Amino acid sequence: MGEDIKKAWHERFFTEEELKEFQEIGKKYTPETMAEYQRRWTGLIEEVKRNLDADPAGDLARSLAKRWKGLLEEGFGGHPGLAAKIGQAYTEGAMPRDPRMFGPEVWDFIQKAFAAAKKK
Repeated sequence: MGEDIKKAWHERFFTEEELKEFQEIGKKYTPETMAEYQRRWTGLIEEVKRNLDADPAGDLARSLAKRWKGLLEEGFGGHPGLAAKIGQAYTEGAMPRDPRMFGPEVWDFIQKAFAAAKKK
């Protein structure tokens, strides 16, 4: 995302306190560990995209949702409100459109997989 888009996005959606939380989270990463974390997200998102036609209640979807939750916990552990706010942004369509980000179809699939896992 370009810096102008990031700034506008942050200013519109997050409070100053939430932005400070992002800064605190960022302190635990070196450039190398952040690149690795982002690489794992990219790989997971691409895998979800390839499997959007899978049964959200099936084993594959459960596995993808489990990995998704694991990455969220790794990145936002100790900041559950911030992770929830990011989910809210996707649900409300507030996230800026960027080809490197995932679209609503990925978010919808993951939400269905989470819901199906809760039922089991």
